[in-house]
Amino acid sequence: MHYKLKNGKTVLIRKPNIEDAEQIINVIKTADEETKFLARNPGEFKTTAEQEQRIIESVLNDDFGRMWFVCEYEGRVIGQCSAGLVRNNERYLHRASVAFVLLKEYWGLGIGGKMMQECIKWCEAHNIEQIELDVLKHNERAIAMYQGFGFEIAGTIPHSLKYADGTYGDEYFMVKKIK
Repeated sequence: MHYKLKNGKTVLIRKPNIEDAEQIINVIKTADEETKFLARNPGEFKTTAEQEQRIIESVLNDDFGRMWFVCEYEGRVIGQCSAGLVRNNERYLHRASVAFVLLKEYWGLGIGGKMMQECIKWCEAHNIEQIELDVLKHNERAIAMYQGFGFEIAGTIPHSLKYADGTYGDEYFMVKKIK
């Protein structure tokens, strides 16, 4: 789906294809270097292009449990988002989690919100009743966006991440009811 951004340009949020593998890897590796908001330290992401292609094929062949979108801006993959069941057990089929990665130079254009819209649409189409996510407490920009979509803080995970310098990051667990 094409979306108009705050800068007047457009972004395309679409399913990935195997040709995107290298760009996706570059987005993840770059984002890991740019921010401490993600789960990995720089250099921890070791997926090869061939492995990434298999992951893409696997997700695209999944008929229900998960979906993955890439964000293309001016012909370049600059981010990604995913939505997927928390677990495949019957008692959990009403719950999905979402996750986002966006290169820092594209923050503030409204792209995160467009990715969230796509994830919510996927959840609604799959009869998901509750969407969940984790976000670092000091990621105020993301928290504000999530709250704007109706997410509420349901709890705090203290010392969720431990950084190389010995400091910690606490996370909020956020939930949005959609049914």
